[in-house]
Amino acid sequence: MYRLLRLLALSGMVVAGMEASAAVPATDAYPNKLIRIVVGFPSSGPADIAARVLAAGLQDTLKQNVIVDNRTGAGGNIAAQLVAKSPPDGYTLLVATASLTVNPALSPSAGYDPIKDFIPVGLVATQANALAVTSTLPVRTLKELQVLAKKHKMTYATSGVGTSSHLSATFLINVLWKSDATPVPYRGAGPAGIAVASGETPIAFMTITGVLPLQQQGKVKILGVVSDKRLPALPNVPTMAELGYPQLNPSWTAVFAPADTPAGVVQKINEAINHVMATADFKDKIAQQAMVAAGASTPEQLVDYIKSEVQVWNRIVKTTGAKSE
Repeated sequence: MYRLLRLLALSGMVVAGMEASAAVPATDAYPNKLIRIVVGFPSSGPADIAARVLAAGLQDTLKQNVIVDNRTGAGGNIAAQLVAKSPPDGYTLLVATASLTVNPALSPSAGYDPIKDFIPVGLVATQANALAVTSTLPVRTLKELQVLAKKHKMTYATSGVGTSSHLSATFLINVLWKSDATPVPYRGAGPAGIAVASGETPIAFMTITGVLPLQQQGKVKILGVVSDKRLPALPNVPTMAELGYPQLNPSWTAVFAPADTPAGVVQKINEAINHVMATADFKDKIAQQAMVAAGASTPEQLVDYIKSEVQVWNRIVKTTGAKSE
């Protein structure tokens, strides 16, 4: 009897071990099937552009098919929820912007926790935000816009509720300027840029990718950029810090994996991302979109950075009183 019990116990241990090993993908075998990168914003926006340039590089580096899947809506929440609930095996990744850390501060029903539900894998790029006005608006400087916004009830376009552009614009226009403008959220920087170019909204605050071509076409005027220094493409446009607003931060784009993704898989993806970002091809293509390729980073460094971003946006949400709609 004792021998039978011992055999049963040993067989149970073997089965449990087999189940455990089956649940955790072997790092050496990764990747052995298609990798999906989910983006919460439409094509032509900065997150989508960065994701597609990165996907092409990862496909060459990892020797596996990599596709981009746009799941738009709710300021990136739909995509974030999808990835948070995906199997933690490294085959479904999220390319996200600061909205990932903003949305939960705006609403308890965001559907995910940016710290608990994700593992930051790699920072991809940073990008300036820009404040632009339609070309027919009678202002030439940010100061002139401030005066006009305090005299008249105005609207401003953003890349969506919960995006950094939404909160940054609200913080600048309604809190610091003490104006009473109304935000108009769009599904990404592309649609927001079209809105200000057509005059549908007189003001827009968004990543530079969505508005720079419109400036070059004479359809909008960019009055200031949120960047560490002036942009080579806009040498005469001052930074917001120069204009007296150092509180505003540039945008960022990063890759995240679902929580509980094996450390070895995360490390392998991180190394592949860092390899791609170091190539001249990636840097050139990102620079063409007025973005800056990020330097090599580790998941551990990104955890600290994301935590600090959560704190920053929590403070801004509290200050502006912004809410999800």
